[in-house]
Amino acid sequence: MAEKTLKLSIAPLPRTEVVRELVRLKAKTANKNMSDEDLRMQLEVYAEELQAYPADCVIHALKLAGSNEWFPTWSDLERILSPMVLVRKSILREVQKLLSPTKQVKPGMHSFGELMKAEG
Repeated sequence: MAEKTLKLSIAPLPRTEVVRELVRLKAKTANKNMSDEDLRMQLEVYAEELQAYPADCVIHALKLAGSNEWFPTWSDLERILSPMVLVRKSILREVQKLLSPTKQVKPGMHSFGELMKAEG
């Protein structure tokens, strides 16, 4: 149950919601003059990249970025997102280790061969 919950916690935000949040951020912040095509490309690239991050982390990062005057660079967003994701993935790995079946080895036995000799 814990593993399933943690896996859900790293699920991405649906692309349509990512785009909606990016457009919202764009409306709240200033940016350098861009052509419509450049703007569209920037939003597409950001939306694609943000699909690699958990949904709540993306929303949090975009809200934080919205408190600034300027539209964030990708590196600005990555600086916000990466630490959150590293912690979450680390916790998931640890839970998976704890839940994985482990070999029952007698104390002091370090290999299958040593165990077989002792059972011998």
